[in-house]
Amino acid sequence: MSLGLPGLPGWPWPWPDGDDPTTPPEPTTHYVLYPDGHIGQITATGADPVLTEGAKLLTQEQYEETRAQMLEAHEARLTELQAGEEAARLQQYKDLRAVGLPEATARSLSGYTGQAAAGDAQGAAQTAG
Repeated sequence: MSLGLPGLPGWPWPWPDGDDPTTPPEPTTHYVLYPDGHIGQITATGADPVLTEGAKLLTQEQYEETRAQMLEAHEARLTELQAGEEAARLQQYKDLRAVGLPEATARSLSGYTGQAAAGDAQGAAQTAG
């Protein structure tokens, strides 16, 4: 771009440190660990982002490692919860059968969908008798 003035270079003149205000800086992604243990990504243009108190910047490798650990812990917790829920359904099913409810009713009330429980034939015999 020329200013049209003889002897002057085109605008903008050389800027300190090679910065050119006419070209916006490239956005960069920053990885953050927050004080409550959550992680996040911030995309910023220009200077580093201002973080909340107690938050710290992570490298991408640290972020990925922390994220993988969090996902693994989450999956383990889900598996644990699902197993607990299934055990509770089975126990409710057994209890309902023990008081003489028909299998279909016990399954419906408990939500149990697995195999007939041991001793279920006895409950069925009580219902039939």
